[in-house]
Amino acid sequence: PYRRSELLVQRFLEGYMTESRDFAQVFQSPSMKMQMDEIEKILRSPKMVDLNKRQAQYLALQNQINPHFLYNTLESIRGEALIAGLSGVADMTEALAKFFRYTITNVENLVTVQDELDNCATYFLIQKYRFGERLQLHIDYDSEDWEDIMGCKIPKLTLQPILENSIIHGTELKVETGNLRIQFERTQDRLLVRISDDGVGMDAETLAKLNRKLGRDGNDLIHEEERKGGIALANVNSRIHLIFGEEYGLHVYSVPQKGTDVEVTIPFQRD
Repeated sequence: PYRRSELLVQRFLEGYMTESRDFAQVFQSPSMKMQMDEIEKILRSPKMVDLNKRQAQYLALQNQINPHFLYNTLESIRGEALIAGLSGVADMTEALAKFFRYTITNVENLVTVQDELDNCATYFLIQKYRFGERLQLHIDYDSEDWEDIMGCKIPKLTLQPILENSIIHGTELKVETGNLRIQFERTQDRLLVRISDDGVGMDAETLAKLNRKLGRDGNDLIHEEERKGGIALANVNSRIHLIFGEEYGLHVYSVPQKGTDVEVTIPFQRD
C-alpha cells in the first residue's frame, strides 16, 4: 500500500489526474483524502486552466521562432556591415542577436542576477543607438555584497521588462537627458532591486490604481497590457508570485515630473 500510494502521488504531481475512487482505495485517512480532493479542485479551477492556456500559447509562439534562422540572418547582416565599414551597424546587430538569444532560448525559470544584469546591459546598448547620450544607466550596490548578489537566483526576464517600461513611460518623454538607475540591496533573507528613472512620473490616482492591481493577482492588468504587446509589470509580478509566493513581487513609487521607482522584492537564494 505504501509503494502504491507513493506512485499515485508521484503521478499526481507530474500532472496526471486520478479518479477520486483511486485515492479512496489508497488513502484510508479522511483528512488525507480531503487534502487531495482540494488540490484536485484547485488544479481543475478556471484560473489554473487559464494559466495553463497562457503557458501553452506562449510556448506555441516561442516555437514559431526559428532561433538558428534568426541568428544566422543577423550574423549575415553583421558581416555585410563590417565589409561596408559600418562598425556601428555591426555592433548593434551583434547586440540584437545576443538579446534575442537570451530572450527566446528555452532555459530554466530561474537565472542569476548576473545573467539578468548582462541582459539589461545588452538591451541598454541597443537603446543607446537610438537615444545616444540622452540616456544614461547607473548601477548601485554595496561592494561587500556584490558577489553574493550576482549569484542570487531570480526569475528570467524580470529586470529588462521593467527597464524597458521605465524608458517608454518615463525617460523617453523627456527633452533632457534621462537617467536610469538599478540599485541592489541585500538583507539577511531578501534581495531588493530598485529600478528608477527621472522621467515624467505619474499622478497619485494612476499610481494607486497600478499598485492595487499589482497587489492582486494582476490578471486584469495582464490582459490590458497583452493587447499592447510586450511583457508588462503585472506579468513580471505574477511570475514572482507563482514562483516565490505573494509576499514577494513589485511595488511602484512615483512623483509627477520627478520620476518613478519600481521595487522588486524576492527571497535571497543562491541555489
